[in-house]
Amino acid sequence: MNVAFYTLGCKANQFETQALEKMFTEKGHCVVPFASKADAYIINTCTVTASGDKKSRNAAYRARALNPDCILVVCGCYAQVKPEEVRSMCSPDVICGTGDKSRIIELTEKAAAEKIPLCTVKDTLYRDGFDFMPAGSLKGRTRALLKVQDGCQNFCSYCLIPYARGLSRSLPLDIVISEAQRLSKEGYLEIVITGIEISSYGFDLPDKPGVDQMISAVCSAAPSSRIRLGSLEPRTITEEFCRTLSRYPNLCPHFHLSLQSGCDRTLKAMNRKYDTKRYLLSCQLLREYFPGCAITTDLIVGFPGETEEDFANTLDFIRKCGFSQMHIFPYSSRPGTAAASMEGQLTHAEKQRRAARAQKVADSMKSDYLQNLIGNIEPVLFEQKKNGLFSGHTTRYCLVKAPGEGLSGKIANVRIESSDGECLLGSIIPV
Repeated sequence: MNVAFYTLGCKANQFETQALEKMFTEKGHCVVPFASKADAYIINTCTVTASGDKKSRNAAYRARALNPDCILVVCGCYAQVKPEEVRSMCSPDVICGTGDKSRIIELTEKAAAEKIPLCTVKDTLYRDGFDFMPAGSLKGRTRALLKVQDGCQNFCSYCLIPYARGLSRSLPLDIVISEAQRLSKEGYLEIVITGIEISSYGFDLPDKPGVDQMISAVCSAAPSSRIRLGSLEPRTITEEFCRTLSRYPNLCPHFHLSLQSGCDRTLKAMNRKYDTKRYLLSCQLLREYFPGCAITTDLIVGFPGETEEDFANTLDFIRKCGFSQMHIFPYSSRPGTAAASMEGQLTHAEKQRRAARAQKVADSMKSDYLQNLIGNIEPVLFEQKKNGLFSGHTTRYCLVKAPGEGLSGKIANVRIESSDGECLLGSIIPV
C-alpha cells in the first residue's frame, strides 16, 4: 500500500508518526506525501484547542477528497476524546485514539482486507503500560525524537490531555538507554527527549528513577549526540537537578518551562502546582548553572476570570523572566474541563487583543536575546537550504542562517554577525 500521514499537535504525536512511518516501511508499504493519491491516509490528531479539532477534521476531509476509496485512519487525542464525532463527520475506516498506535499497521491492513469499520478506543484513565514504538525517522539522521513518557495526571482545569492520553506512564530506563545508544550509533546528531509530561518520568516504574536520572543516562549513552529536553514542569528545576545535569557538555542549554500565566490568582484557577515565586526561582537556578541558557515557555491569555490587572501582572512577570521565545495561545474552552464552566469567560476579541499584546512583549524579548548573541561563535546543526542560505539551530535552539555548501545534516561553527529579530545571520568558520 501507499500510505500517507498528516500530523497535528505536539512532539509526542510527531514521534509517533515517525515511528509509524518506519514500521509501515519495514512491513513493505511505501510512505508517500500527504498531497498525493494514497491507498491509506493516517491522520494523527490533536485536541488541545478547538482549532486542533477543526484542523484534524479538515485533514480527514482532504484525504477523502484525494482518494474517496482510501482507507482512512484517524488516531490521536481528538479521536480518543470524541470518537463518535469523528465517526459521524469523517466516516473513517479505523478509529484508534491514543491507545493501540503500535497496532495501526495491523488495523489498517485488516480494514483494507475486510472493508469493515474498526474502532479500538478505550477509556484512557484505566490504561496501563507504555505503548513502545521505535525512535528514528525516514528523513535523514539529523534529529531524532525519543519518547520516554506518556500521559499526565496534573488535571489542569483547562486541559483534556489526561482524558486523551491517560495517566503518566514511563518507558523503562534500560529501554530508554538502549534506544539512545542505537540512535547515536545510527548517526543522529541530536536526540530530543519528549513525552506529554516528562517531569513525571519514572514515578510509575518499580525503582522510581527520577527525570534527572533518566536525562543523565541518555547524555551518557549518547555522548556524541546533542541532547535536547522537551517541556519541563517548573518544580523539576532544583539545585540538585541543575548541578547534576550541568556536568554533561552534550546537554543543550535550552529549557522549556511551562508557565501558562504570570499571575498567581490565575495559576491557582488553572490548578497549576506552582506560583510565580517558584517559577522565577527555576529560571534563576538555570541561569546560575547554565550561563546564557535559553528559557522558552507557553502562555495562555484570556483565561476565565482573568482581569486586566491579572493580565498586566502576567506581562510584568514575563518581562522579569526574560524568555528567549514564547508560544502564546488565547484560551480555548474545552467541553468537559472545569474551566469551561467557570464564570468570567472572555470574548474572542478580548482574548485576541491580549494575545497580540503578549506577543509584542515576547517578540521584544526574543530580539534582545538574539542581539546578545552577536559576536559569538555558535555550533549550528544545519537542516535545509532555502534562497541560497542554509538554516539550522544552535544548542540554545536559536535559528541561524548562513551561506555555504553541503551543510545539510552537519554541525558547523558559525560566527554570529547580525540578527533580524527572528533569526541569527552569520558565516561559517572553516575547519
